[in-house]
Amino acid sequence: MRLYITLFFSMLAFAGCQAPQPFSEADWAYPGGTAGQTKYSSLDQIDTSNVAELEVAWVFHSGVTSGNVQMNPLIVDGTVYITTPLQEVIAVDGATGEQVWRFNPAREGEQFGGINRGISFWRKQGERDRIFFTSGGFLNAIYAADGSPVPGFGNQGRISLNDGLVKPAEQMGITSPGAPVVYGDLVIVGAMTWSSPANVSAFNVHTGEREWVFHTIPQPGEYGYDTWGKDDFWKTGGGVNVWGGLSVDLEHGAVYFATGQPKADFYRPDNEGEQLFGNSIVALDAKTGERMWHYQAIHHDLWDLDLPCAPILTTLHKEGKQIPGVVQLTKTGNVLLFNRLTGELLSEVEERPVPASTLAGQYAFPTQPFVKWPEPFSKQVVTADDLTDISEEAHAYALERFNNADAGWYIPPSTKGIIYYGIHGGAEWGGGSYDPIDQVMYVNSNELAWHITMQDVNNEAPEAGSGKGKGEHGGHRLFLASGCASCHGADRQGLGGTPVLRNLSEKYTQKDVADIIKKGKGAMPPFAHLPEDDVQLIASYLLDMEAAGGDGEEEGVKPYYNSTGYVKFLDEQGYPATKPPWGTLNAIDLKSGKIKWKVPLGEYPELTAKGIPLTGTENFGGSIATAGGLVFVGATRDERFRAFDKNTGEILWETKLPFGGFAVPSTYSVDGKQYVVIPATGGGKLGTTTGDAYVAFALPDRSVEK
Repeated sequence: MRLYITLFFSMLAFAGCQAPQPFSEADWAYPGGTAGQTKYSSLDQIDTSNVAELEVAWVFHSGVTSGNVQMNPLIVDGTVYITTPLQEVIAVDGATGEQVWRFNPAREGEQFGGINRGISFWRKQGERDRIFFTSGGFLNAIYAADGSPVPGFGNQGRISLNDGLVKPAEQMGITSPGAPVVYGDLVIVGAMTWSSPANVSAFNVHTGEREWVFHTIPQPGEYGYDTWGKDDFWKTGGGVNVWGGLSVDLEHGAVYFATGQPKADFYRPDNEGEQLFGNSIVALDAKTGERMWHYQAIHHDLWDLDLPCAPILTTLHKEGKQIPGVVQLTKTGNVLLFNRLTGELLSEVEERPVPASTLAGQYAFPTQPFVKWPEPFSKQVVTADDLTDISEEAHAYALERFNNADAGWYIPPSTKGIIYYGIHGGAEWGGGSYDPIDQVMYVNSNELAWHITMQDVNNEAPEAGSGKGKGEHGGHRLFLASGCASCHGADRQGLGGTPVLRNLSEKYTQKDVADIIKKGKGAMPPFAHLPEDDVQLIASYLLDMEAAGGDGEEEGVKPYYNSTGYVKFLDEQGYPATKPPWGTLNAIDLKSGKIKWKVPLGEYPELTAKGIPLTGTENFGGSIATAGGLVFVGATRDERFRAFDKNTGEILWETKLPFGGFAVPSTYSVDGKQYVVIPATGGGKLGTTTGDAYVAFALPDRSVEK
C-alpha cells in the first residue's frame, strides 16, 4: 500500500450549498492558511532564486511585552490581523505596518493573558465582515472594519465558554488557546481546562447561542462513556483538551480536531479503560456536532503525549481512486493518514503489548498502536546509543542518569523514573505545512528526552533539598497532588520558562496568591475546581507561612502519586543529554512514506564555535510552504527566521529576529507585492527574552519590478 496525495483545492471554495468564500490567493484568510490547515500558499513572487534578497518591509511594535505570542497572523484584503499577550486584536496595514485599529476585550476590572494561537474571519454577502477570537473564558465577535463589538452577539459582543455545562460556570475553568473556525453561520471552538471535562462547541455567529456541544469526556448515554472506569469522571474529571486547533471540510460539512489526555497527566488511579476521546482525532458533522468517526492514537495516556496540532486536510490517491484524506501528526513523530469521510485508517498500524504499571491503583492499557508506515520523523525510544557525545563529561553524566532510570516503548511512569521522547514533540502545536504539488509534508520536530519521576505525595513528598520528611506542610502535599510541580518544580524553582515560586511574600498577599490559583494568570490556567480550604493552604505554603491546622503527619494513608516535575533529560551544562540533532526540519514524502530529507533546525552558537556540528535546538512554532519552492520557519531558540529550499533542505536565507519567532508565519500579497510576516515576541517555553515585535519581509522594489 502506497498513497499519492494532492491538495483538495475545492475545500477552499465551497461549503456544500454555501456560496463561494470571497477570499483570494493574496489572502491568508484562515488559521493555518486554508480551511484545511495546509499552511500552503500559491504565491510565488518570492522564490528560490531571489529569497536571499529579502529585507524588512515593516516592523510593528504592540507595546505589550507581558507574554508570548503564538498566533498565526490572519490577512484579508491587505489588512493583517494580529493579537497581543493581553488578548487584544490589532489591525495593521499590510503594506506599511501602520496600526488601523486596536480592540481590547477586557472590561472594567478585567485583564486577560495567556496563549492565543489564532483568530477567524467570517464573511457573507450582504453582511459586515466579522472576526471571532477568544480571551480568557470568552468568545468575542468584532467587526473587521473597525474592531467594534458585534452588539447582537451574546452580551454586547461576547459569550462565556463556561456557561451551560456540567458544573457552575465559575468552576469550569475553560479557556481556548486554539483558533476558532467558521462553517456557515456557526463559529466552532475547542476548549482547554484542568478543572473540568473539555468540549468542542458551535455557536451561532449572529446571536452567540450554543447550537451544539460535543463532550470529549462522554456523558452517560454518549458513545465512549463505557471506556472509563469511573462512572462519574464525566463530571469530576478534567482535560481531554482541544487546544491545537480545528480544521473544516467546507465541501462535506465536517470539522476535525485532535485531543489531549485526561488530567492528571501521569497518574489517574482506579480508572481503567481506553478513556475516549483522549488522544484521539475526531470528525464531527459540522452542522450538528454528531460524531462521524474517531481514532485513538494512544490508549489511556500516562505520558502527556497528547495530539498536539490540528488535522491537515488533503486528497489521497489509492489504487487509482481519489480519497478525501486527513493527516494527523503526533508528538511521538508519527504520521497518521485517514479517509476523512469514513475514518478508514490508511497508515499501517498494529497493536503491540506494553508493560503494566508499578504504581498502586494505576492502570496501564495493555497494548498501544505501533505505526509501521509512514516512517517516523523523530526518535521514539531512548537507548544507550542515543546518549550525548558532545563531550566525555556530558556522556558520563547522561549515562549515570540513564542507568538509574527505565527507558523503552510506553513504559509507565514510576518512582524509579522513566526517560522518553515526546513531551515537547515530535510535532508540536505548529503542526506541518503541506505542498500539494510535490505531495510533501514539512514538519519541524523536537528530539530531546524527558526524565519523569513519580513520588507518593501522601507518604513521602519531602521538598527537594529541604532535608525534611513527610508532613512538613499540608499545603506542600496539595501543591504536589494538584500538579503544580509539573510546571514549577517540586522545589518551586521553575522549569524552563515557568516562574520561580520563591520569596512570593515580598510581592503578594495570601489573597493575591489564592486569586491567581483560582483564576489563573498569563499562561497559567485557572484551578477553579479546588476547594477554598485547599486553595488557602497552598497559598500559605507558597508564602512560607505556618500551616493553619494539622500538618498531615498521619502515617499509612493510601498512596497517591504525582510527578516531581517536568524535568528535561539534560547534561550538566544544560544541553540535551541525547545526541544531536535536538531540533530538525523534516520533509516527508507522502507518496512513499519516507523521509525525503532531514536537516538540523537552529543552533547553539557557542557549540558551533567549538567545532561541534550543527545541533539544532528545541523549537516551538511552525512552517509554511509556498509555490515559490520555499519553506519558511522561525521557532528556534536562536531567534532566527529561515527559508529552506523545499526540494533539498538547504538554507537559502536567514535573519536574526528582534525576539524569538515562536509562531507560524503567514504570507500574503498587497498591490502585487508578496510579504512574509511572523510574530517575534520571544518568551514562552524556551525562556528567551520577551518582546513585542511583528516583522514583515519582502523583496526590494527593484526585484519586484523584475
